[in-house]
Amino acid sequence: MTIYIESFFRINRIKLIKILIISLSINIKSKYLLLLIPFFFTANNFVYAQTIITEKPNFSADVTKNGRLVIGLKGEIWTSRKDGSELQQLTKNLYNANRPRWSPNAKKIVYSASSDNQENIYITNFDTGKTENLSTNSNADIHPSWHPDNQRIIFSSNFESDGFNLWELNTQTNLRQKLTKLPGDELEGVWSSDGKDLVFVHYKNNLWSLMLRSQNQPDEILLKSKYKIAAPSWRPDGSLITFFKTYPSGLDIEMVILSKPRVIRKYASNEKFSLSPVAWVNRESMIYIAEGKIKKRLFDSWTSTPFKFQSSIDLNTGIPNKNERPILEWPNEPKGQFVIRAKRIFDGINPGYQYNKDILISGGRIKSIEENKDWQELIVIDMGDHTIIPGFIDADALLPNNLSETDGPKILMMGITTIASKHPKQKFLNLLWAGKKIPGPRFLNLEKWQKRQTLESKVDFTLSVITSKETGIQTGEALSNQIKISQILGLTPEQALREMGINAAAAIQTDPYLGRIANGVAADLLFIEGDPLTNTEDAMNIFAIVRNGRFYSISGLNERSNF
Repeated sequence: MTIYIESFFRINRIKLIKILIISLSINIKSKYLLLLIPFFFTANNFVYAQTIITEKPNFSADVTKNGRLVIGLKGEIWTSRKDGSELQQLTKNLYNANRPRWSPNAKKIVYSASSDNQENIYITNFDTGKTENLSTNSNADIHPSWHPDNQRIIFSSNFESDGFNLWELNTQTNLRQKLTKLPGDELEGVWSSDGKDLVFVHYKNNLWSLMLRSQNQPDEILLKSKYKIAAPSWRPDGSLITFFKTYPSGLDIEMVILSKPRVIRKYASNEKFSLSPVAWVNRESMIYIAEGKIKKRLFDSWTSTPFKFQSSIDLNTGIPNKNERPILEWPNEPKGQFVIRAKRIFDGINPGYQYNKDILISGGRIKSIEENKDWQELIVIDMGDHTIIPGFIDADALLPNNLSETDGPKILMMGITTIASKHPKQKFLNLLWAGKKIPGPRFLNLEKWQKRQTLESKVDFTLSVITSKETGIQTGEALSNQIKISQILGLTPEQALREMGINAAAAIQTDPYLGRIANGVAADLLFIEGDPLTNTEDAMNIFAIVRNGRFYSISGLNERSNF
C-alpha cells in the first residue's frame, strides 16, 4: 500500500512539496509505519527532510471559513493552512483521536480520543496548544460538536448506562445538562449555525432515524431507515442537512431539504467515502473525504477536486479500467436542413445568453450557430421574442409501470428529450420515439450508459444531478419539481438548468453530444416563453420542442399522445 500526501505552496523559488508516505510492511495489521519524505524542488537541487510517524490510513477533517484544515489522521490531530503549508501536529500520545471540529471562531478544536479504556472529549486551543480533557466518570463520550456561541459543546454519552443520550457542556462553567432521553441511542447531535435547531441520529430496534428538534416544537422524524444514518451536517444558511447513509453497496451522501414538505435526495455516490461529516466552508463550498482524499466541491458543481492537501490510497488492485465510452446512435434522423431563429439562446455551458442567433439544423444535429442572415432557399422558423435552451435529461428515469408507446409524446411535452433507464422495450421505444409519427425522448439503456468506477480509478464521478429515480417521482414531474425547489437549494437559474443538462449528460457519458447547444450536437431543443435565467420556473413554459431535428408544437405532441 502506498499513501500520498501532497502540499502545494511557494517559498521563494520552492514550487512544490511532496510528502511520500511509504508503508514499510503490508503485513503489519491495523497500524502502518509511515515515512514522510518532503521533497523541496528548486531550480537546481533537492533539499531533503524526514519525519517518522506511526498511523492508520483512515482520517477525518474539518475546515474553517477561511479554509484552514484540521485533520484527524486516526491517532493524532493535525492542522494545515488552506494552501497546504504549515502542517502542524497538535496532539501527541493520544490513542485514536478522531472527528476534530473547529469552534465557529476557529480558536479551539474539539475531538474525541481514548484514554484509560474510556472515550473522552478533548479541547485543544489552537493558539496556545493547551489541551484539556472535558470528560468525567463516563465510559464513552463521543461525537462532539460546537454550539455557535463558541462556549458550549454537544456530545453523546452513556454516562447513565441507559444507552447514549445527548448532553451539552458549557466549557466556561463546566456545567452540563442532558438534552435527550429517548428509548434507544441518540447520537451525533449538531446545532444549526443560528443555534435554533438541533439535528441528531436516533437508533432503536435496528432502525435509524434522522431527528430535528426546533425551538418550542416536538421532535420531528425527518427520515427513518433500516440502513445506518450517520454524520449529519448543516448547510450554513440552514436550508438543508447533509448526512451519510450506509447501503449494502457502500456509503452515499444524502440530504434533507428543509422545505415544506421536506425533500430528501441523494447528493453524491460511487465514491469510497470516509464517515466524516461534510464540512462547509460557506453555503456554496464544502469538503468531504473519499477515496482517501480530502475533496472540495461547490454545492452546485458536478465534480469535486482534491484539496491542495490530500491523501490518496493506491489499492494496487491490478484491475484494468474497462470503462470504455459507449457510442451514441442516431436512429431515424430526418433528411434536409432548416433554420431556427431566436432572440435568446442559453447554450447550457457558457454564462448568460447568446443573442440574435440562427441555429442551422441538418438531419438530427446542429450543424452551426451563426449570426442572423438571409438563408435564401432554407426554411427559417422565427421564434420571435422567445428563449431556446437544451432539452432536459433524466439520467435515471422512474418510468410508469405500464409504459406504452404514447407515453413518449407525454414525456417530451415536459421537456425531457433524453432518458436513461432499464426496460425490456428500451430498444424498440428508442427507435420508435426517434421518428415522426410517435415522437418521444431518446431512450438509453442505463446498464450500458451509466458510469462505472473501478477500484483503481482516480476519476471523480460525483455529479450534481437530479434524477426521477432518486426522488421517487415519475420522469418529467420530478424535474419540474426540482425546478420549483431550486431556489431553496440556493441554485442560480443557470446552475439548475445545468443540473438537468450538461451535468446529467456527463453522468451517463453522453457529453458533449447532449445537454448543450453547440456545433455537431443533437438537435434536442426547448422553446420557452419567458426568461429562465431570471426566473427558473419559466423553463417549464414550453410551447415547442425540437427532438432529433424535428419541430413539434406542444399541441401537436398532445394530439400524438392520444393516438
